[in-house]
Amino acid sequence: MKPGKKMLTGILVALAALCALAVFGLGSDVKGILDMRYGIDIRGGVEAIFEPQDLNRKPTEAELQTAREIIETRMDNQNISDREVTVDKNAGYIIVQFPWKSGETNFNPEDAIAELGEMAELTFRDPDGKVLIQGKNVKTAAPETTTNNGIKAYEVALSFDQEGAKLFEDATGNLIGKRMSIYMDNDLISSPTVQTKISGGQAVITGMQDYNEAKSLAEKINAGALPFSLATSNFSTISPALGNNALNIMIYAGIAAFFIICVFMIGFYKLPGITACITLFMQMIIQMLAISIPQYTLTLPGIAGIILTLGMTVDTNIITSERISDELKKGASIKGAVTYGYKNAFSSVFDGNVTAAIIAAILMALGSGTMLSFGYTLMIGMIVNLFVGIWVSKHLLLSFIENKKFNDMKHFRVRKDIKTIPFYQKKYLFAIISGVITIAGIVGCFTKGVALDTQFTGGAVLSYSVSNEADTEKIQAAVEKETNRPVTVQIKEDNMTGLKRLSVTFAGNAGMSPDEQKAITEAINTTSDKVDAKLSETYVVEPYIGAKALRNAALAIGLALLFIIVYVWVRFSAISGLPAGITAMIALFHDTMVVFFAFVLFGIPLNDAFVAVVLTIIGYSINDTIVIYDRIRENKKNDSKMSVVDLVNISTSQTLGRSINTSMATAICVVVIMVASMYFQIESIIEFSLPMLFGVITGCYSSICVAGTLWAMWEKKKEK
Repeated sequence: MKPGKKMLTGILVALAALCALAVFGLGSDVKGILDMRYGIDIRGGVEAIFEPQDLNRKPTEAELQTAREIIETRMDNQNISDREVTVDKNAGYIIVQFPWKSGETNFNPEDAIAELGEMAELTFRDPDGKVLIQGKNVKTAAPETTTNNGIKAYEVALSFDQEGAKLFEDATGNLIGKRMSIYMDNDLISSPTVQTKISGGQAVITGMQDYNEAKSLAEKINAGALPFSLATSNFSTISPALGNNALNIMIYAGIAAFFIICVFMIGFYKLPGITACITLFMQMIIQMLAISIPQYTLTLPGIAGIILTLGMTVDTNIITSERISDELKKGASIKGAVTYGYKNAFSSVFDGNVTAAIIAAILMALGSGTMLSFGYTLMIGMIVNLFVGIWVSKHLLLSFIENKKFNDMKHFRVRKDIKTIPFYQKKYLFAIISGVITIAGIVGCFTKGVALDTQFTGGAVLSYSVSNEADTEKIQAAVEKETNRPVTVQIKEDNMTGLKRLSVTFAGNAGMSPDEQKAITEAINTTSDKVDAKLSETYVVEPYIGAKALRNAALAIGLALLFIIVYVWVRFSAISGLPAGITAMIALFHDTMVVFFAFVLFGIPLNDAFVAVVLTIIGYSINDTIVIYDRIRENKKNDSKMSVVDLVNISTSQTLGRSINTSMATAICVVVIMVASMYFQIESIIEFSLPMLFGVITGCYSSICVAGTLWAMWEKKKEK
């Protein structure tokens, strides 16, 4: 289909259909955005790591899978169907996540966590309920398939230890023709009829309908025979009210960011700006569907990722709009300018999206929680942008200009004459600026100190909603007496609800059990009848879990820098790829240090938000740098005799408008997120957005002033 009225109608109809699908879904299999699966930081809920207790060895994979079955069964009994239970066989623990029940008012995560981890009690009982054999006497239970006269039958083969064999022989001898019931805790899981007295410690349970039923029964019996119970001192919780308010704020922030970017794009680029707004809206809809249809869990950082993606992917439209302006400046027709503008912009757009996708893949591979959710939304944004931001945008704009009303120069921005700025000659000025920033940051590190978040070091932080009568000194004394641990107690007012929030931070890196947390809550409430402390959020991590997260964070940043060097080396071999890759990496290290200094100077402990910000800025900054390298490659191809200094100065000057406009668009999104999170005190987003703003600024600066000049210095040294 050629660009024109039919294609324009088709694109707009497709957009309307996507909107309808997003709002209403399609039956029970395709969920709309109103039925999204939200993380516990939005819906409220529990995330806990369960580990075997009183076991002097590492649990086997089979034992961990069996333990998972216990947790799944208990969650079924509590009608908790929306959950994630995963096994980390290398670390030897089980991760459980589940949202709080809809409409729940008595938020008591301690009891829920403790109940899930209790040792499963397997018993064999007679018809009167008397316990005959216990689970500890069962050695193994395995599903089997037998064939008799061509007819398949399914059964569970049991093996008992010596004591169990004797008890089972006596029990079956007394219950011939009667039922022997098998219970897991107080739940009946099977009730077979005893056919004969069984000796030797081997038995089978027959009558299964299929292999899956036999397998399920065997797993439950094995669960009751586990030699350990499960417990946790690594868990986090959040109340539903706190998460829902944060969700509403982030939605409004996203709408505001989209509106401001549309005003900016239309005001600056005119008709291409209108096209950009339509395609950006389409991209956001597709991104949301990519989360809602597979029921991927969306968290607050994931929403921040979508909003940030809005700012990053507008870069595609800015690059193409600037290229169109270049072609119009050369005297091309409007249609020719659009066609060649998109063609010339493709390599920069492609490289920028691929590098951002590499960052997203690293976040998803090595991260969890914040990093994983943010990485997924970023990855989807980059993939969708390659289709919507290039193909759909191009054909939409070409369809517009097929109408004579829009085929007019007044609907486009024609580039003015570009003055070449001597960037290379100012290299010492840039070195002084970067040096001052580095020295100020290092001084800040020594004066303020570098703090690692509980997430990386281990520790415990509890947050409560309390009345105005709360006395921090009395509360601190009561908690310290209860736990024998030094604590810091602070009260802040929540702008979302107007309620007071009490934060209790424990010294040291040790975690705590749910029972200990419950005792702390009771101790706080005993300080005064009017305190009325209700748990709103907890974060408890053991040191070794934090150390693992820290190692993954360092590995993620290191891999990102390595991949960037290799990618730039390969893609820009025409301008000495290895020097280009190394100088780009130096610029990225510069940006990483600025983000690090922002965390330190604003007193934000380093956590997975730091990793997400650093990796995002690496992807964002290299995108800027690639645009400049791409223009250097193009200018060198057009004039192979141009000097290195002229190449850098001319190419950087030509792409300066694009770099500044992209940074402005991204900064708009970040500022909107930051202002909303600061006013409503959404700490997880503040810790993300504030350093991100500094990262966006330094990413633009390093691409324009550092990467290109360093590459030119390297090339000039090679010439000598």
